[in-house]
Amino acid sequence: MPLKPPATQPTTRPTQEAPEAAATRRGTPLPWLILGIVLVALNLRPSIAGFGPLLGQIQAELHVKAATVSLLTTIPLLCWGVLAPLAPLLTRRRSSETVILLSTAVIGLGALLRVGPSLPWILLGTVLVGAGIAIVNVLLPSLVRRDFPERVGLMTGVYTLAVVSGAALASGLAVPLRTALGGSWRASLGVWVGLAAAGVLAWLPALFGRQTHAPRAAQGPAVWHNPYALPVTLFMGFQSLVFFTWLTWLPRVLQDRGLSAAASGLLLSAGNIVQLPFTLAVPILAARLQNPFPLVLGAAALIGGGLWGLLFAPGWPLLWVLLLGAGCGSTFPLALVLIAQRAAHPAQVPQLSALAQGVGYLLAAAGPFLFGALHDWTGGWRVPLGFLLAVTALTLLTGWRASQLPDP
Repeated sequence: MPLKPPATQPTTRPTQEAPEAAATRRGTPLPWLILGIVLVALNLRPSIAGFGPLLGQIQAELHVKAATVSLLTTIPLLCWGVLAPLAPLLTRRRSSETVILLSTAVIGLGALLRVGPSLPWILLGTVLVGAGIAIVNVLLPSLVRRDFPERVGLMTGVYTLAVVSGAALASGLAVPLRTALGGSWRASLGVWVGLAAAGVLAWLPALFGRQTHAPRAAQGPAVWHNPYALPVTLFMGFQSLVFFTWLTWLPRVLQDRGLSAAASGLLLSAGNIVQLPFTLAVPILAARLQNPFPLVLGAAALIGGGLWGLLFAPGWPLLWVLLLGAGCGSTFPLALVLIAQRAAHPAQVPQLSALAQGVGYLLAAAGPFLFGALHDWTGGWRVPLGFLLAVTALTLLTGWRASQLPDP
């Protein structure tokens, strides 16, 4: 049965104001605004992606099990899920720009504590990093759609390109930085504190000419009445679960199959780098389609092919990692575009974003932990990889439901 339309037809264009006019109204030169978006977005993955290639050393030094060390990735995802609904509430008292600035500063503080001397300090830093990213995850894409209404696809691509680039840099440089900094995983991860500081400085011009208190927003229909809310939320959750699980565990899987830590880190970086053209092109294509299911189908096929190869033909790791990267580089921007397309009203975009990311990331948080637990239980990687294949099938199913057109 086709989904019934919301009270107001979903639209890919929340408002008709031109992007240049929006930037002028805000008092921020357009190049500075784009630079601020890019540098803030670059901070949304390094503190997580940088852990993957170093998990073996971190686990050994902390004397914990695989499932326990996976909490360093799982806790941020839990924070994203629990705290994402707070983002729209925070903007009732302060502008989105102000909240994004403060949240980026929290990411930097958390990244500093995350390289502390003991596990409690590391966990505290992990919570702060997760809290800061949770708020920016919701507000920055909504701000992009608000201030670039005629270029939603392009600017969503720029945003996701920056996010994925941050992950690629962190995963690719983790081991070389550790080597250059005396073999310390703490020093390797501590480098990203500087990136957070750069993000704060670059975002300051976004506050020029803006109120520090939020203006009263127009009220739209409640997100609970939108029939797309559930499939969009589940699609966000399942695709995130797959991505963050292999982002966390792929280097360990490859190392157990004979690759060095440096080689596995480079392969993980390749899997992130190959996402870059997809994160830019896919949202542009999806924004032009009323029904983006062909893109969902293609992305799921790429992910499924990569996981199948790791399971049954592990001798070609580069090929399978590239397929995984291309697929996941497509599903993330697709989820963001679906949020914009399936919101029933401009005011519902941040609500649907908070719901989809809140519930979706709570679902995704189970992935790295379950993957590590399945490995502890079975002693191998076949069952955990089969688990990810099953979740990829659910990603395809929910993407199909979220892509359906409403009844005329």
